[in-house]
This record gives sequence, C-alpha cells and structure tokens, in this order.
Amino acid sequence: MNFTASLLLQKPQQPTVKVYNLEGEAVETIPLPSFFSAPLREDLVARAYIHLATHSLQPKGASKISGHKHSVESWGPGFGMARISRIKGRGTPKYGAGGMVPSAVGGRPTHPPTPEKKIHKQINKKELRNALLAALAFTASPQHVKARGHRIAEQTTLPIIVDDGLEALSKTAEARNVLTRLGLGDELKRCGVKKVRAGKGKMRGRRYKRRKGPLIVVAADHGVGKAASNIPGVEVVTAKDLSVLHLAPGAKPGRLTLFTKSALKALEERLK
Repeated sequence: MNFTASLLLQKPQQPTVKVYNLEGEAVETIPLPSFFSAPLREDLVARAYIHLATHSLQPKGASKISGHKHSVESWGPGFGMARISRIKGRGTPKYGAGGMVPSAVGGRPTHPPTPEKKIHKQINKKELRNALLAALAFTASPQHVKARGHRIAEQTTLPIIVDDGLEALSKTAEARNVLTRLGLGDELKRCGVKKVRAGKGKMRGRRYKRRKGPLIVVAADHGVGKAASNIPGVEVVTAKDLSVLHLAPGAKPGRLTLFTKSALKALEERLK
C-alpha cells in the first residue's frame, strides 16, 4: 500500500477545543462534540423558535355571550329614531336602549379576539431536535456570532469552554471578572447600555431596551445563576433545560455562549 492510499484509509482527525480556567488561561484541549458540526439551518432554527414561543402565550378574548344578554328588536320606521336593535321589556331600566349591535353602548364587541383560537403551535420531535443541534452549531461559528452584534476578543476561540469552577461562583463581581478575563469585557459594556424605546411602549411598562448578552450553560447551578443575574444581558441555563429560545433570541441564531465541561457531557448524553 502506497502512502497516498494509507492517507485515504485514515479517519479524519476530530477537531479539538480549548478549555479555559477562571483566570482566562487555556489549561487543556478536549475533543469538540459532534453536535457543533451539525448543518447550519437558520430556517429550521427560526421555525422552532416561533413554535416554542407560542407555548408561553395565554388565550384571551371576550366572553362568547358578551353583548348578547338581552332580548332585542328593531322598532322600525315611524318613531323618529334610528332603526337599530333595541332592548325589549317595557318598564325595565334599559328598555329602548340600543343593544346587540356593535355601535350601541353595551353592544357586542366588533371582531373580538376569540378565546378558543388555537395559538399553541406544535412541532415534530425530530425537527425540534435538529433545530437544537443547528442552534448549538451556530454558537461555534464566529461569523454568525459577530453578525448578531456580539463582541469577542481576537484570541478567544469558539465555542468557549470553561472549567467547572464557573458553576460555583456566588458573587456578581467574581462572575464579571471571569467573563472579562475570558475576553468578554467589550461585550459586557455593550450589554450595559440601555436605550429608550421608540413609540407608545414607553407608557406600557417597557420603556427601556437592553441587548442580549452571553449565555452560560451549566450542568448544575451551584450559585452562578444568582451571581450572573445582576449582570445586564447575561443568562444562565442548565444543559437539561437548554432550548432554541435561549440559543437564538428573536429567531436569530448565533448567540455568544459559554459551556462548562460538565455541561458538554450532559448535552452529549441528552443528544446522543
């Protein structure tokens, strides 16, 4: 067997990724899990996001009998009054008042939202799984992560894998310092800026807009969730609860994501 043939028979080398400690130093390299090499299907991620977002919506609408609680009839012409439906029952307080029609006070609603409308969309399990794989693969693509507006240092490699000590951080200052050492200082500054919303949303309890920042995926939350809760834009989620909603806010994949070593193992078990 010649040298060229032997190269063809060799298996492709599995890519590796650096693991950083809490000081921001690369301490080891580990094989990159296969789900980071999934096809980059932005359309599939967007479809899954829209379907999952409907699961938090609550049905709303007027009662089906709203505005229909009176017996009404039109008096017809000859009374010098509009010929709309009027409430029957001579001697009752509302006798002769308009009823049933949308133009009357107390009439039925005009084109109301229907509470029986189906707003909970469903998606196939395999399709949802493939969407999650694609969303994870987008987190390892510097091109798509930067396209979302995230700012990372030039020397930072994606995906960002951190030692399990990250899960035990209990203070906000510690969590902020670790993220800064990992090259995310500019990203934290970007997320710290809040803008005033344009339009009437300012009067409806959503005056300010904030940016989505780094997502920290852990195997178990031993305190980092509380530590990161005070850092604008930063979110913490466990590997078992990780969803397309976390990885692709607004149906746009490529969120800057940090994984702990244990979280990668938990994801491999979940997605095998």
